[in-house]
Amino acid sequence: MMSSELMAKDEQGQLPPRDRAFTATFALLATAIACAIVILVAPRSVEPRELPPLRLSRSLVEAQLARDRELSARAPGGSDVERLLALYHDEGLAELEAKPDLGMLSSRRAELSVAARTLFARVGADGARALLAATTERAMSALRNELQEREAHGLLGRFPMLLQQYGFVARGGDLLAPELSIRAFYKARFNLICERARDSDLSAIERQALEGWNALHAVRLPPEQRARAARVFHASGGRDGAEALAIWQYQGGARGDALTLLRRAYEQTGALHLRNMALFAAQQ
Repeated sequence: MMSSELMAKDEQGQLPPRDRAFTATFALLATAIACAIVILVAPRSVEPRELPPLRLSRSLVEAQLARDRELSARAPGGSDVERLLALYHDEGLAELEAKPDLGMLSSRRAELSVAARTLFARVGADGARALLAATTERAMSALRNELQEREAHGLLGRFPMLLQQYGFVARGGDLLAPELSIRAFYKARFNLICERARDSDLSAIERQALEGWNALHAVRLPPEQRARAARVFHASGGRDGAEALAIWQYQGGARGDALTLLRRAYEQTGALHLRNMALFAAQQ
């Protein structure tokens, strides 16, 4: 019996025309792929300017949302909590007034400051985190139009306008940013109104969600603010954080710092686009 190799050849010992055509096509395809690989791998300088998209760990996000639900269920109660939240709601309503009474506004803010400081001292760190989570859960319900109008306005104030201004949501209300970014933004708002540090009780993944969005996507924020956000995003362990910070450093004129960061990131990841950006930065 003839072997399959012999059967595939004609009487002159050559491949049939169809097989020769296939071989030629395959050879051309292989050559094209090889050339494309060479082009991709070959060093070429690329200006550090295109920011990466925000990417968050799904498992960490889900864990944070579950943690907030757990904390919210055991938020502290008491007359001092009710008083603080009433003052907080009044502050939100005042944000929506065309011409608020400045004297009343100043007096209420002073009262809110004392009430917040006293309350947080009483409930401790765990109680503060629980109250923050519970208020945020309620605010998210307000954003979903699940609350009465006055309560929603008190909880949110100008927050929906800020979400649109910084690109967290579209004009129609559809979310553009991850939910965790919006929740972290609201927590920062609550902290500032209660005269706490803006990032008080924000976890690493919440900082990534908030500052990562500001650094990478909030195009209406001033560049200086976005650059500061990129630094926090990187320090919080954000994915592609070194790349984002290096791009902001380069665009801000700190090209030596950007080059150092890009080279270090390339050594750690082997990502060719980081090498290419480092080549460009080194030539300037």
